[in-house]
Amino acid sequence: MNNYSIEPVVNSELYEVEEIRHLYDLFDVISVHKVQNPLLWGLYTLRKNEMEINTKNIKVNEWFLYHVTATKNVQSIAENNLDWRFTNRCRYGRGVCFSYCPLYANRYASCAQGSTSAVDYDDNLMHLLINMGFPREAIKRALFYTYNQGLECATKWLMDHITDNNFAEPFVPSRHDFNNEISIERAFIICRVLVQRTKDVNVNYNLNVIPNIFDTAKSLNGMVYVKFNDYEFYPQYIVYYREHTTEHNLTQYADPYSCNFNYNYCAEQ
Repeated sequence: MNNYSIEPVVNSELYEVEEIRHLYDLFDVISVHKVQNPLLWGLYTLRKNEMEINTKNIKVNEWFLYHVTATKNVQSIAENNLDWRFTNRCRYGRGVCFSYCPLYANRYASCAQGSTSAVDYDDNLMHLLINMGFPREAIKRALFYTYNQGLECATKWLMDHITDNNFAEPFVPSRHDFNNEISIERAFIICRVLVQRTKDVNVNYNLNVIPNIFDTAKSLNGMVYVKFNDYEFYPQYIVYYREHTTEHNLTQYADPYSCNFNYNYCAEQ
């Protein structure tokens, strides 16, 4: 079993990491967490060393880039990493997509938002909490109101509400609940991403992979980077958020230098 943890980020690190700080300006940030996964980190570091050794004359860039996903996917990503095999939108090849622009990543994320037809409960957390003796309907409430953020959050919610009159009654979220809570369906995954040789590509839904002399596909507008090889990215931070009601203009972020502070332009080699 892969031992990993998701720890809350507090104090100075929230301000020191500019990719996190930038999200506070654009979104309603609920909480920030750091992934501690020695296995994934070791595989990522090994891959970085291999890239540096195999092509010594070309610099291996390490960038912080954004990926947006549904909150129900967070636990799996923290444990197993992002997986291109689950990709269902392949505009620039069948790989894992990242962007230096959080607004772009949020807008084009492939998870549904605002649905009131069903609630996604984390099956793994549900199983663990049932084994701990909590009623299923109470667990549904806990996972709903803590946004599937993890076992610790759900357990705390259950203990805090264990004396509620409706604790174990059938749980059907009201429209008010959905309007106020289910808006947190997404999370930013801020990843370390290795980029050495990029290939500019146009939108092509029939493209699976790029020639193997390249490690990264880049959209012609420069907003999207697609990775095809495992362990060339590491999920460093998880940021749960709500969208602001204020619309932001994406065109102001057309220049990559305006948005990602670790960005160093990597031309196609």
